[in-house]
Amino acid sequence: MKMRGKVLLTAAVAIPLALGGAGTAYAAHFQGRALPGSTVGGASVSGLTRAEVAASVRERAAGVMVTIDTGSAARTAPLADLGYAVDVDATVDEVFEANKTWSSYATSLVTPRGVDAVVVVTDPAKTAAVVADLVSGADKVGRDASVKLAADKKSFTVIPAVSGQRVAPDSFQDVVAVAARHLSSATAKVRFVDAVPVVTTADAQQVAGRANALVARTVKVSDGKDEHAASKALKASWVTIPSSDGVLGGPALKAAKVRAWVDGLAKDAKVTPRAGVRNVSSSGKVLAVVTKARDGATVSNASQVALAARQSLTTGKSYSGEFTYDKTPATWTERRVAPGAENLAYPATTGEKWIDVDLSRHTMTAYIGAEVVHGPITMVNGSDQKPTVVGTFHVYIKREVQTMRGSNADGTEYETPDVPYIAYFHRGFALHGAPWRSSFGYAGDRGSHGCINLPVSTAKWVYDFAPIGTPVTSHH
Repeated sequence: MKMRGKVLLTAAVAIPLALGGAGTAYAAHFQGRALPGSTVGGASVSGLTRAEVAASVRERAAGVMVTIDTGSAARTAPLADLGYAVDVDATVDEVFEANKTWSSYATSLVTPRGVDAVVVVTDPAKTAAVVADLVSGADKVGRDASVKLAADKKSFTVIPAVSGQRVAPDSFQDVVAVAARHLSSATAKVRFVDAVPVVTTADAQQVAGRANALVARTVKVSDGKDEHAASKALKASWVTIPSSDGVLGGPALKAAKVRAWVDGLAKDAKVTPRAGVRNVSSSGKVLAVVTKARDGATVSNASQVALAARQSLTTGKSYSGEFTYDKTPATWTERRVAPGAENLAYPATTGEKWIDVDLSRHTMTAYIGAEVVHGPITMVNGSDQKPTVVGTFHVYIKREVQTMRGSNADGTEYETPDVPYIAYFHRGFALHGAPWRSSFGYAGDRGSHGCINLPVSTAKWVYDFAPIGTPVTSHH
């Protein structure tokens, strides 16, 4: 038989050569078509063009249906719904691979050649979802043990593993794969087998124990004045339980969380430099410190502290660290007091406008430096029940005319329309005209609601004299 087959093959190879023009015509006819004897999944595609073979494979693939029988229920689904698809182009390429060699043209006359299994591509995620649905539908779902944050947010607890079952691959996935490769519908009689949890309860308990030990370690950072300790809840929020392929890793610390806590402490510990202000005489002698100077300080080792804290906890040790600082020396601003203003209520500089309000004498005086430019003018200040504020302030807003509202000493409300030439120097306290008064120079029970009441002409003079920022000093 072997000898006879060899003779036939030799004769077949010789046919096109002997036929001459006929052989050439034969080759030309099948150059773009599937050679004689070509099959795909048992069906002949001989003489079909690439497009026709593709259409045939595509149509057959669309018709392949798999019946899924779980014993208690059955349903039918196409390949695509199960995560399998036929690669039509790759399959057609296999059919036409023979067209590349002359010998294939000759042997195809006597030797059929078939593509028994088409090229199949899979979507493992979709198949896994179908399998998970089968397990769930059969109420056979198991569960790996896991570790979670406890209700108190200060420790970790274990969710125990639950034994379940899984689909035996040879009863489902293998059946679908064969159906796809051979373009033949099939029935998968699904069988369930026991599935051992990947993460056991004992595994999870070990991880939870390490996580709780980590949380129990102390972390303290000193800013030079106070020592700040991380609470258990805070440390627990730093912990993560990594997992890969369903396997729990040991507890780890979130570097960004630890760094955020340290950065927050560093931010609170930062001292903004404050320029000092002091009054000096014309000769340079310091008369008084108006504002104390303060050096600035910025934490310089926050990143190192965060890293050291994380490394200590990870290696099973508590941590205690301290901030170091970059210092910024404070600066001073010196106000050279005008000669003669050293002992006045306000130590004005040369040329500086300011207003003196003497609450004991009920007078208002305008100055430039140490020189009186207007006054003293008698005025009415706040009553005993609604006294005028005491201190040094600055004009912050002016209104040429305004309705003023507020509360009386008994708690009732008042409203005074058309108050002229108002210069506010502290909240609702202002210098303004009081056209409703015919006399000035007193307070007591007949005092104002806290404002400095002036004759209208004086109020206008002050309004024009004092720009925004003008110091107003009120005193007894």
